[in-house]
Amino acid sequence: MNKEDKKIKAPNAIKKILLADEQVMAVIKQSRLKAAITPDSIIITNQRIIRCSPSALGLRKEIEDYRYEDIANLKIDKGILFATITIKRRFMSEDLILDNLPRSRADYISRVIQENLRRMSGAPASPVTANQRTSLTSPEDPLKVLKLRFARGEITKEQFEEMKKALE
Repeated sequence: MNKEDKKIKAPNAIKKILLADEQVMAVIKQSRLKAAITPDSIIITNQRIIRCSPSALGLRKEIEDYRYEDIANLKIDKGILFATITIKRRFMSEDLILDNLPRSRADYISRVIQENLRRMSGAPASPVTANQRTSLTSPEDPLKVLKLRFARGEITKEQFEEMKKALE
């Protein structure tokens, strides 16, 4: 049994804000060698990434959450002992930088995030088969893609309506 198989315990402050259908998939703390007094906790759920940043010796907590829909991609930088995961966000937002993470947990956290990104995007878990190829080119799919682009803010309402008319 490895570390990932053990029961995952989220901080109480995070348990209180989880949605009814939200599941904690991983919890990681910054290394105490780099952030000795109040290390951040990173909580990966099936719906978002939550960073809990304590301050004032743990008496105050700043909680930020990042939905998978707002994430474009991620990058891992590994040092000898520590790793940094940089998460690129959509919509001209600042990157989310998860630094001072134990190197041994970086690959696992990255894999959990990637799996959730793929699940949220609707991409198939395995390589595309012939049956999936035909379903991906069905007449409904361009409209779904168009709606998704509009929902993400990639196109304006006018562009959406114009492209929708062109598809019909």
